[in-house]
Amino acid sequence: MDPLALLIVRAVNSIENKLEGRMARARITTVMLNSENPEELVEFWCKVLGVEAHPYDHSTEHIWLFSTPGESFKLAFQRVAKKHYESQELHIDVAVDDLQEAEMVVRQNGGSHVKTSRTSSGFEWRILKDPQGNSFCIFKDSGH
Repeated sequence: MDPLALLIVRAVNSIENKLEGRMARARITTVMLNSENPEELVEFWCKVLGVEAHPYDHSTEHIWLFSTPGESFKLAFQRVAKKHYESQELHIDVAVDDLQEAEMVVRQNGGSHVKTSRTSSGFEWRILKDPQGNSFCIFKDSGH
């Protein structure tokens, strides 16, 4: 075998041995919300986040929002025949500059206020619902 080829094979084998047993890197890419009427949620979240949506994709039954500048994940909506309402194990946290203004935008677009919470240190967040009853939180962005 050619000395260069042998060197490459040994290097590849060495790398494979070092990677064996390691878990592949995983990262969150999308928060997907199921909905019987995703267009309603798309309109709501576009207004709340100040973004636009990609056209409805008939092949996947998804609508994707254009990413918020500086974000590394996407928000998308998937059409389902019937949504399950037993429990909601996931919610979205939205960092905002102004809690009052953000809540006003939510309410003006069919959302509602559920509760305001505050820690003893003064950190405040608000639990809100979109027009279809999905809970999410807003909090003042402090750069974290």
